[in-house]
Amino acid sequence: MSDRPQQMVLVDRFVRFVDELKEVIEELGDLPLDASIQSRLKHIPPCVSRQEWEDKQQEAIRDEIIRHRADVQEPAFAILRERKASRAGAMRKEPVTFSCGDAAYYRQVLGGIDPRLPVLTEKDDIINSLTIGISWPPSHHLRSHPQAGFIASCHGFLLALYFGTYRPGLSSPGCYLVINTWANSVAIVPPLPTRWVTTTSHCGIGAGVAILSHNSYGDYVLAELFLRQDSRSHLPSNKATLFLWGSPNSGPPLAGRWTQKEVVLPLPADEEGTCSFRADMVFAVAATSLCWVDLRIGILVCDHIDMLAAGTADDDCLVFRFIPLPEECATMAADPVSRWRPAGEYRTMFCVNPELIVFVCMAESYTHGCPLDKSMLTTWTLTSPMTDSWEWRRNANGPLCLGDLLDGLPILKNNGRLLMPSRPVISMEGACVVTNLVVTGYDYEFGRGQREATGLYKLSIGNWGGCSPWEATVLERSSAISPSVHYSQLFAAGISCYLEKTMEWESLQRKRSILKSPSTEEVIDEDEGWEWVLPEGLPDDDRKEWLMKLNDRPPMFS
Repeated sequence: MSDRPQQMVLVDRFVRFVDELKEVIEELGDLPLDASIQSRLKHIPPCVSRQEWEDKQQEAIRDEIIRHRADVQEPAFAILRERKASRAGAMRKEPVTFSCGDAAYYRQVLGGIDPRLPVLTEKDDIINSLTIGISWPPSHHLRSHPQAGFIASCHGFLLALYFGTYRPGLSSPGCYLVINTWANSVAIVPPLPTRWVTTTSHCGIGAGVAILSHNSYGDYVLAELFLRQDSRSHLPSNKATLFLWGSPNSGPPLAGRWTQKEVVLPLPADEEGTCSFRADMVFAVAATSLCWVDLRIGILVCDHIDMLAAGTADDDCLVFRFIPLPEECATMAADPVSRWRPAGEYRTMFCVNPELIVFVCMAESYTHGCPLDKSMLTTWTLTSPMTDSWEWRRNANGPLCLGDLLDGLPILKNNGRLLMPSRPVISMEGACVVTNLVVTGYDYEFGRGQREATGLYKLSIGNWGGCSPWEATVLERSSAISPSVHYSQLFAAGISCYLEKTMEWESLQRKRSILKSPSTEEVIDEDEGWEWVLPEGLPDDDRKEWLMKLNDRPPMFS
């Protein structure tokens, strides 16, 4: 991992899609397929029976699909293909180097997508959203399935997402994508073999695919963790299967292939041996470890993944440990009311550095209809999480009452409005504790006898002056919201400092193999002489720089 200062940006986990073929069709003045079908159905003549009408409807739809593909979609695709051939996409496509039987298919899938992650300026919105343009041929089977994408995890400049409706254990089409914001590239990873995970053998742990950059050159590992079902109760047990995929430059056996390892997890279990651990999130710690977090119970740590990914150790090097939440926070695990609401609505966690993890909990807001003035926000820090001497520490300032904190802001002008806080996001910047907190305003609708969501506020809570008291700032206000906005999932990422820095990435990759051990033929004399051998094609400036550095170092003989 690069150690450059992280400049935070909020990223929406949900991916947006743009059908580039549909855009060309509209540009040419033709109707898209759905509108064309609706127009055709309006001209069906009167029928004597419902069965006759349904038959004619199906016939009209089939005929219109065939006509529209031949007369509209194929000519438009020819134009689109010519345009794509004459200009580069927004991101470079990483070569498909894996050798599974469907490699050619995934090359075609990758060739028909164009991910775009804009560089935000100070005048832009605080939220960045990944958009993927699709340009597959009209007959491509993925066009008949819903377009879906979800960013499951992030580590530094790397984003891992599910593409399509695929999830392990399901037969839905799709795969994984890895976005490298530093290299401005996208890589495709095939799904897990279907026989490895079934609905009768495993239970998903809940957080989705995790990504870990395990060295300074951006090599990465994808990880999926699935709990084994108990053979008698068919409930999740503490036995699990860890699936790993390594990027092409990772060491064997992970490079370019899925591997699986059976493990026993140190999770709390009931008397029958089943466990209720369900990860709400997963994140990386340094370049060595992954943490799956159940925001009601605790943290499952998997350490030494970097050693396995580099090929310097076998799979026995992996170490799992469990860190329970602070006692007063973990008592809510069995509360049926808190189980009704996703834990991510009122809790979150973030790894600040390898020695510090921050945990934020809105202690009262998990109950039904808890107003803002009764919501208490508490901050905890976990020190030394990668050791057995870990320790939870509560913030010395104590819990913050959100009602008192927001007193005087425009958000509280309407006293008749019920304000509900949710979805805290921990900041990566030291002055700010919570960089994003969604507060939804509800007004009572007398005609319907219930409260309706009528306003949305996004707040930032921090200590900008360097001392108490805490302050809050309204980042965004909206009086017209849709239900989907309230449940939008945001996370803080440090990707902004890597965007538009591809020259730095290319220079780093040129230097990654700078050292090469000389063979006996390369020794310049018989008196134990030696020389540094640099790779061919290295720019003169880089060659001079590295020779100056290497003159002060001993050789690295094999």
